[in-house]
Amino acid sequence: MISRLALLAFVLLLPACGWMGGPEEEPERPVSRSSTLPGVVPLSDSVAVRQALLARHSAWKGVPYRLGGHDPSGLDCSAFTQLTYRDLFGISIPRDTSAQRAAGRLLPPAQALPGDLLFFDTGRHERHVGIYVGGKEFLHVSTRAGVMISSLAEDYWARRFVSVVRMVPF
Repeated sequence: MISRLALLAFVLLLPACGWMGGPEEEPERPVSRSSTLPGVVPLSDSVAVRQALLARHSAWKGVPYRLGGHDPSGLDCSAFTQLTYRDLFGISIPRDTSAQRAAGRLLPPAQALPGDLLFFDTGRHERHVGIYVGGKEFLHVSTRAGVMISSLAEDYWARRFVSVVRMVPF
């Protein structure tokens, strides 16, 4: 009984979009690019990246948020960014939000391009990540509506926005 209560307490204290542990919990993994694959969109082509992200939205729209999930039956924000980077861009990025933030290059918001990751502080121990699609919009997994596109102009997101990170494969 005590172990079940301890497990429940641990799960309830986890952040909404991935574990925020420091480097001592999990070593940072570098961003890596798969060999050139058919259908892989180069991040350097902003128009193609935007089109691919909008198509991803159409295909995944409404897929529900599920903490720890990582497939079309339900997933959290960092799993969505990880799967999207793998599937669309052929790039392997870390699984959790803190490692994703640390794996890329921090940019001024004015330099954001489609495909860049946007990070938000949504609570004391919670982080959120989405993928910029351009036009002040980003693709992400909402806890209320699942996979969706939101606007950085919305007060909720504008107040919580923290950083833009570009994943640059080696």
